Amino acid sequence: MARRQTTARRYAEAAFQIGREERTLDTWERDLGVLRQALAIPELRKVLEHPALAYARKEALLRRVLPSVSDGPMNLALLMVRRGRPGALDPMVDRFEELLRRERGVVLAEVRSARALDDELREQVAQRLRALTGDDVEIIEVVDESLIGGMAVRIGDQLYDASVRSRLQRLRARLTA
Repeated sequence: MARRQTTARRYAEAAFQIGREERTLDTWERDLGVLRQALAIPELRKVLEHPALAYARKEALLRRVLPSVSDGPMNLALLMVRRGRPGALDPMVDRFEELLRRERGVVLAEVRSARALDDELREQVAQRLRALTGDDVEIIEVVDESLIGGMAVRIGDQLYDASVRSRLQRLRARLTA
């Protein structure tokens, strides 16, 4: 798993550098997103990961399934398949998106709440997080009923936990101490 992450990181950083130099980061973002969607199809992923199938067949299939993907992202995907690393494609796209967010001054915040956020609350949370980080914020919402109420926000390696569950756990710890 660590090797897959290292491989994915190297490929993503190379793709990002190429996109930055050629001023085609938006194209790379779009095409890597299309590639990720295609790889979500189990049959296609199985074919690309099958060691007994010839590379030429895999290349022909990928080019036929994804005719709109530009040369750079397609060649990167084919290189990874040729080198026996199709499993690193998803983490590579994740790392590319992370680099792109950093370039654009956007942080990723995972917001866990007991219920889905309505539009007004989502905007309030986004504004609060923008003030806290000084950056634009991209929110990923996760509904976690075990929180009971409130929310927990993770930005990078920082956790802001204002959930009822954590308050009850702290109260229990104080009472038993």
